[in-house]
Amino acid sequence: MYSYNPDRRGLSEVQLLKLEPWRLYPAGPLTPELLAQPRPHAPRITRQTPLASIGSCFAREIKNWLKANGYHYMESATGPCSEDGSARYDRVYNTCTLRQEFERAFGTFAPAERSWEFAENGKERLLDPYRKNVAWDDRREMEEELAEHQRNVRDVFSRCGVLIITVGQSEVWYNKQDGYAYPLVPPVQVYDSARHGFRLTTYEENLSNLERVYELFAANNPDGHVLITVSPVPLRATFRAVNALVANSASKAILRAAVDAFVSRHPERVTYFPAYEVVTCAEQAAFEDDNRHVKVEVVERIMGLFEQWFVSSNV
Repeated sequence: MYSYNPDRRGLSEVQLLKLEPWRLYPAGPLTPELLAQPRPHAPRITRQTPLASIGSCFAREIKNWLKANGYHYMESATGPCSEDGSARYDRVYNTCTLRQEFERAFGTFAPAERSWEFAENGKERLLDPYRKNVAWDDRREMEEELAEHQRNVRDVFSRCGVLIITVGQSEVWYNKQDGYAYPLVPPVQVYDSARHGFRLTTYEENLSNLERVYELFAANNPDGHVLITVSPVPLRATFRAVNALVANSASKAILRAAVDAFVSRHPERVTYFPAYEVVTCAEQAAFEDDNRHVKVEVVERIMGLFEQWFVSSNV
């Protein structure tokens, strides 16, 4: 018996399979430029292309950059809770609430728990359980704003040339009666353990949510393209009985796997943008001191790659 290695130079992959350089894990310092690869069906974007976005914390960075650099960014609402995307849905952290916004837009969202009501500091509070921070003064305003929001989201999703989706986490709080998910834990003033539950969503569930989003998007915007990424921003806290670092790793792995399968299923209409890999693999000190928010200069490099890969003209 003896040891024999027919691939003494470590080149079998290249010589036999003719692998392109970007298929080999690089040696030496990792940089964002190493993430380049052919994207035959990627959208060709100009500053006139109508762009929309929805997603978690990192979605705000993308929106602000696009607006500051003269792109045609679609905004159907302004003011409170509109800062993170193209409509008043605030931050959309998980694929459950992402799916719910699409179902709300196209008429299939009917939760049993329509609002949260409680008194705080002598004032009645009326909150939307399914959009972070959205509140109304009374029921009349609630009904009017909900109808307006539905119209706005439907319009944006139907007319955009490219929709940028950023998914952020796999942990969700939800209503035990109908399964609808919340963007955050219910406020202490309304929390009811009999109605409100917590769980870690599965790979299969996240993929199913993304498939439903695609189904509704494709049916109502036959020419639109989806750019999707996973937010590099970690969990602020976990409700699981595990260390926050471990919980965040699991949460992102579930999402990243689901997104990979989703992109593979729709290569002509869905493209992955590796902002997550830029931050987690190709930058040595990507976060601010809080270890959560991405530094401005790193956002600039990420969006520089966005221009290199997708923008056909800077005019």
